[in-house]
Amino acid sequence: MSEEETEAPKKSGNGLVIALLSILILLLLVAVGIGTYVLLFSDKSEHKKDGAVEEQHAAAEHGEAAAHDDGIIREFSPQYKQYEPPEPGAAPEYFSMEPFVVNFKGEGQARFLAVTLKFMTHYPQLVTDMENYRPILRNDITSLLRVQKYSEMSLDDGPDILRKKILAKARAVLEKRGIYPDILENVYFERFVMQ
Repeated sequence: MSEEETEAPKKSGNGLVIALLSILILLLLVAVGIGTYVLLFSDKSEHKKDGAVEEQHAAAEHGEAAAHDDGIIREFSPQYKQYEPPEPGAAPEYFSMEPFVVNFKGEGQARFLAVTLKFMTHYPQLVTDMENYRPILRNDITSLLRVQKYSEMSLDDGPDILRKKILAKARAVLEKRGIYPDILENVYFERFVMQ
């Protein structure tokens, strides 16, 4: 009986030691995991903030633009014509085009497309310069409108897709003439009619 009594406490003592070591190792792993998580994610957010400022300055030096918190581009490569930057909170300026009425690929449905456009920028000087390129803009946009298809324009997002194409076309005209294209921010339809 004495041998059994001495063996029983040893077994329960070994089990207790193993359980305590397992808990200790588990707690150590959890602590290391939490510490690693905190170090990795807090370090990345600080690097992102510092890196964003550095990227803006590097982008401006290498031909790209730096947008500010309000999304307005105020700095861009010196290879483009430089404009006086807009004041923070300044209202946008608009460049209006005369109405476009063109025959387009109606596919048995509508045959005429009539649109009136306004381009938006925060640079008043760009509006003045765009006046000089009005004939080129009108020609290129008319060519673009003529190749549109009724099946595409009648979709819910058809006019929005066309707006993006028109904006890209106008930006290409400006860039070809040494004007940073992204300061022409958007284009809007005042009228969009298919007949």
